Amino acid sequence: MLKAEHLSFQIGRQTLIDDVSLTLLPGKFTMVLGPNGAGKSTLLKLLTGTEIPKTGQIFYDETLLFSIPLAIQARQKAVLSQLLSLPFDLSVTEVVMMGRYPYFDLNPREQDKMIADHCLELVGMLPFKARAFASLSGGEKQKVHLARVLAQLYRQPGDESVKYLFLDEPISALDIHYQHQILGMVRDLAAKNMVVFVIVHDINLALQYADNVILMDRGRLYDMGIPDKVLTEQSIEAVFRIRPYFATHPETGRRVMIC
Repeated sequence: MLKAEHLSFQIGRQTLIDDVSLTLLPGKFTMVLGPNGAGKSTLLKLLTGTEIPKTGQIFYDETLLFSIPLAIQARQKAVLSQLLSLPFDLSVTEVVMMGRYPYFDLNPREQDKMIADHCLELVGMLPFKARAFASLSGGEKQKVHLARVLAQLYRQPGDESVKYLFLDEPISALDIHYQHQILGMVRDLAAKNMVVFVIVHDINLALQYADNVILMDRGRLYDMGIPDKVLTEQSIEAVFRIRPYFATHPETGRRVMIC
């Protein structure tokens, strides 16, 4: 479980996060939506310890986040940010192996190499393992970084501990086929005792995949709950300043938003 209590964060006089409290449970796929500047990425940074809140506390399974040793955190949580470029000339395999750093001292073991290959295969990038990362397209880089965080949280047999996965717009550079493939895979991961926090912009994808939705506006948590109750005509119009219309998908029976 992840619990945040009364988080706030400021840069200068500008408040980016204003009194946000929430609880995220393992086994639930949580998607975060809101307009640009709503505070989504800043909230992710607070929940992962990348930024320190001005007020409030964050707990991972009843333990204060900042009291957990970094070596333990590195095996508990993984973060995929919007920053895809790297300052080093690495191969695809070397980028994915960064996710295994918490598990070996100097050189990766054969087991680490097998895990890296497996995670590349999961995202469809195994044939690219020897390629220079810098030579890839934006979408290909996104998939390689996803393989990296999957390698970091890879479960060994018998490991039933809670894991924490944070993804900031992980499908923004992917075509529609891979968007659905990746979100389906992340939904399956959430079901395996994992807290999953994913920032997206597509309301229809949230309606299709999310167990819970966090809707943010101007640094505050506007609403949180199951998608059908949070993503209503009233809330979308209030937060996004656009009037939505909904239809029913002819095969799934799910709500689909039309603008």
